[in-house]
Amino acid sequence: MENLKVEYLTIINSKEGFCNTTSSFNNLIQSYGNVDIKNKYIIFDGARFDYDVQRGEIQNNSHLFYHVRLGCPSDRDVSTFLSLLKSIRTILAKVSEKPVEVLWDDVSSSLSYAAYPVIHEIENMMRKLITKFMLTKIGLGWTKEAVPKEVSESIRTKKNSAGNNYLFETDFIQLSDFLFRPYSTANSSKLLDKLRSALSASDVNIEELKELVPTSNWERYFQPIVSCKSEYLQTRWARLYDLRCLVAHNNFIGHEDFDNILKISGEVKEKLSEALSKLDSIHMSAEQKEEVAENIATTVNRTHAELIGIWISIQQLLIEIAMNALDHVQTRDLIKNKTSTRMIIDKLVNQSVITVGLAQELIKLQLSRDIIVHNVDAELSDSVLLTADAAKHELIDVLETLDDAPNPTGVEETGPETPEPTAA
Repeated sequence: MENLKVEYLTIINSKEGFCNTTSSFNNLIQSYGNVDIKNKYIIFDGARFDYDVQRGEIQNNSHLFYHVRLGCPSDRDVSTFLSLLKSIRTILAKVSEKPVEVLWDDVSSSLSYAAYPVIHEIENMMRKLITKFMLTKIGLGWTKEAVPKEVSESIRTKKNSAGNNYLFETDFIQLSDFLFRPYSTANSSKLLDKLRSALSASDVNIEELKELVPTSNWERYFQPIVSCKSEYLQTRWARLYDLRCLVAHNNFIGHEDFDNILKISGEVKEKLSEALSKLDSIHMSAEQKEEVAENIATTVNRTHAELIGIWISIQQLLIEIAMNALDHVQTRDLIKNKTSTRMIIDKLVNQSVITVGLAQELIKLQLSRDIIVHNVDAELSDSVLLTADAAKHELIDVLETLDDAPNPTGVEETGPETPEPTAA
């Protein structure tokens, strides 16, 4: 083992002559009964360690600094060396006006070197689980559909020469969002309207209400097959992130931190391994896959989240416009049965409810939405959000016009309930 070196810098106020010589400083250190300083060595609990101290004055100040250098030449005495270091820090903390500055710490560095591969392994295991889940269950990134030139030009894909997917560019703490961030699959405003109009408990659909409760992907798909609640993993992942930052940013870590890294990593690894081994038993509907893909897209990129949010509003507006403007029974049945957004757009154009130009913009926006949901490496141009917002407000104007139009029959219509918008 190489000689472990540790260096401290402490500042002492010598205004009243306290500890103003190297000799008096050494006496301070030896105030612990089991510490003895002899020349270039310090003896503690029967073990001998290298010792040196440099005294200096801080200019234009009544303070002195002491630069303490210690060394442990034998791995047999590391635990004793650590006890000595703790004793010295305790003594200096009592007499110094400022915390002791650690200038060098080979003990902490060796612990960091040992901790890094442990953290690296658990981080890559999390990436492995999420990547396999997304690719085998959701099919994220599998679509390379032909799209209009103007759409492809507004969206570009990040270049990645190493071939890594987006997860390898995702920060450690953000990885947990993929599994543990709760989200709702219901249209809250629509359900609230239903609750307001309900006359009795029988008018309330409990399953629809449950969809309002934000639930994470871990709770939806992994908790039924892994003996672990999301809170168990989420809290440990957050703590591991704090410890990882200490290691990654070259902060000094102690044995307690190192032991926590080993303990927490082991606990997380056990659950991730179980999830990986049982991944094939997860079965998802097409609707569930789309919900997860959409949620992941909003997690990865704030711009993606903005477009998806606007698109959901556009879908709801299209349905409300169709329910107000289309009279044909078959058309209303198609809408009630949650047909595709594209078909609703076509019906509204055929009935001259919306213009061909607006319909074309909506179709391009839908393609943009589909691309970012199924390929999160895609990047949107600013013009896409501007176009989406303009289309949304144009649809609001159309709906307001329909609401203001008189009913030629003079009879209030009682059409079917407005359905939730579908993802496609």
